[in-house]
Amino acid sequence: MQDIQKIIEIHENFWERKPTTRPLNNYRIAEDFFFAAHFEEIKPLLIPGKEIFPHMLDVDLLLKDYENHFQEIQKIDQQAFWSAEPYTGIPWMEGILGCSIFASDKSFVSKPTGVKAEDIKEITFDHKNEWYLKYIEFCTKLTKLSGGRFPVAQPIMRGPSDMTGAILGQGEMLYAILRDKEMVKAIFEQVTDVFLEVINGQYQATKDFHGGYSVGFYRVWAPGKVIWFQEDLTAILSPTLYRELLKGCAEKICRDYPYTAFHIHPSSFFIVDDLLEVEGLKAIEVNKDVGGPSVKEMMGVFKKIIQKKCLIIWGDLDEEDIDCIKRELPNTGLYLNIIVESAERARQLQDYIDK
Repeated sequence: MQDIQKIIEIHENFWERKPTTRPLNNYRIAEDFFFAAHFEEIKPLLIPGKEIFPHMLDVDLLLKDYENHFQEIQKIDQQAFWSAEPYTGIPWMEGILGCSIFASDKSFVSKPTGVKAEDIKEITFDHKNEWYLKYIEFCTKLTKLSGGRFPVAQPIMRGPSDMTGAILGQGEMLYAILRDKEMVKAIFEQVTDVFLEVINGQYQATKDFHGGYSVGFYRVWAPGKVIWFQEDLTAILSPTLYRELLKGCAEKICRDYPYTAFHIHPSSFFIVDDLLEVEGLKAIEVNKDVGGPSVKEMMGVFKKIIQKKCLIIWGDLDEEDIDCIKRELPNTGLYLNIIVESAERARQLQDYIDK
């Protein structure tokens, strides 16, 4: 049985960057990184090339999978609360913004709309959009399923560059920036507004969990409303273009939320200095990517981040990684989100951390 007040205190200490004896840590049980495929009721849709529409997602059927995932994680004595998010395999913002959604054998992807940047006059938010309504249906029914047992939170959502790249196509977005940076900047700002509208709708459809909310997917509880986002497509831009076109969007996203987090891959480490200057950004989450740099190789960036922001490290961390983190990083404002193949492996790593 989780000691709820103790966990809340641990997470409050994380956000307040108070000294602790060890980092905050949490586990996700998964045999691989294709989390979308871990829902039994979704597997009939995973036919490569099959176009997916909102009505195909039966939320009531999927609730059984959510309950199973919740019960499975109860086998581990954790320092975090499991959270439920609207099905993470769907590229929600892309669908809401008009992209077609197609299945692969493990998840779902979007295809560009075919529109040119010059043809976009105004991007507006439609509260009757079918993908948005399906998102809110997930929020509402997961809240009912929770019954106060776990928080309902935001899944993986895209940042302004990712959303714009999805609408236009990544190549077309780059060419559009070369043609008219201000035109693309205006699109970035408009999709930011749509994203904020969606998250606002999520909060209207959900309830707080013991007076706070969770950073979905990473499961960091906070004593107030949270929002998190990413800009994976900054990997094909530059520090200057990020600063000119996207930093203002990040500041706007963070402005109205007391607890905020930004997800980044090593391929975008060149924007870390600018992220550290984003007012209102509380935490930066870094992936240990499959085939990417090791924890040891990323340590210089980790040290830079944790001097100014909370740091979340996500991935299949092992004993060597944990030793490196213990030697090199303070526990202040540090959270390890560890992917494991089984509850037994989680207990092994937890024993290692405890000792």
